[in-house]
Amino acid sequence: MKGIADAAVARCWLGFAGFYTCSFAVLGIYMQFLPVWLHEVQGFEADDIAVILAAQTISRTVAGPYWSNCVDRTGNARRVLIWLSAGGAGAFALFGWAPTLATAWCVAFVFGCLYPPMHPIADAAAIRAAGRLGFSFGRLRMMGSGAFLVVILLAGSYLERNGTGHVYGMLLVALVMTALAAWSVPRDRLHVPPAASERTPWWHLFRSRSFVILMISAALIQGSHATFYQQSTVYWNAHGIDKSTAAMLWGEGVLAEIVLLFFAKHTLEKLRPTTLLLLGGSGAIVRWLVIGSTTSLPWLFATSWLHALSFGATYLGAIRAVERRVPAEQRATAQGILGAAQAGGGMVFCGLIGGFTFKHYQGHAFYFMAGFAAVGVMLAMWLRRSR
Repeated sequence: MKGIADAAVARCWLGFAGFYTCSFAVLGIYMQFLPVWLHEVQGFEADDIAVILAAQTISRTVAGPYWSNCVDRTGNARRVLIWLSAGGAGAFALFGWAPTLATAWCVAFVFGCLYPPMHPIADAAAIRAAGRLGFSFGRLRMMGSGAFLVVILLAGSYLERNGTGHVYGMLLVALVMTALAAWSVPRDRLHVPPAASERTPWWHLFRSRSFVILMISAALIQGSHATFYQQSTVYWNAHGIDKSTAAMLWGEGVLAEIVLLFFAKHTLEKLRPTTLLLLGGSGAIVRWLVIGSTTSLPWLFATSWLHALSFGATYLGAIRAVERRVPAEQRATAQGILGAAQAGGGMVFCGLIGGFTFKHYQGHAFYFMAGFAAVGVMLAMWLRRSR
């Protein structure tokens, strides 16, 4: 019987691991190389690219909670992931026939409705399976971070030799692989779906003061990364740090995230969710204060390891807080709303402030990001005292 149980755990783990690996490979290519493809191959200028990518952020923020709520209504995460991943691949394929700003914006909007909402749904299903079967969610999620890092390095080397025109094909292949990997996600239902008359409307989550505080706290801490994502390489290049060194700094941060997730089961996963949020926000404060104060490489390489806290600990703390504070039949919806708040609302709000302040104050814009993280920490402290 133990062998059968172990085999079931292995199948479940491998199913989720395959999905995380493929979906984060897409994310790595999309984030790092799609803007280059849009510029060099499709001929869009920087402001056009910003408009196109903003469409995906807007649609993800709107559609994410809807798809997550579909999972809560049916209890079937696998079916929703299969449809979204297949739809995302089909939507992205349309980029090849979108030569104008208007058509590219529409394609990005549809793609954002389908692909990005998959991640909160997968997280909700995976963390439930991890708790039921006893494996580490952190190590499972590490497969996604590892794929992100490896694909960036391999794709960058390949594109350097063969040209940016291959980005479209690489992304399309990775998206099709993600759609195929979705079939390997376990069939287990998250919960027994309630009858229609017994369902709690999704907007009732906003009546929970603790959930709203959690959402804002996590959104501000994660949103404080916006200026780093958007402006750090530009800022460092202006101060004599070349692109390859900047890439190493980025890669080191992802490596730190992988190390944290690998050891999370015996360390961070034992901590209270609010403790993780406090660690994440405190790490972000220190990180942005240092980056805003110096461009000395030893300091920058040292603070890159704080990505493990500023992103990793905040991410784990937020999803575990949902597991503890939200009823089972609403958790996928809550994860979707939380994901939309962090990657949508938080990033957009902090990114707009960061872009304005960077234009006027350059590196001191990171001090504003430290301020957002500090507000997130204070809200996490309030949440810690509430039930």
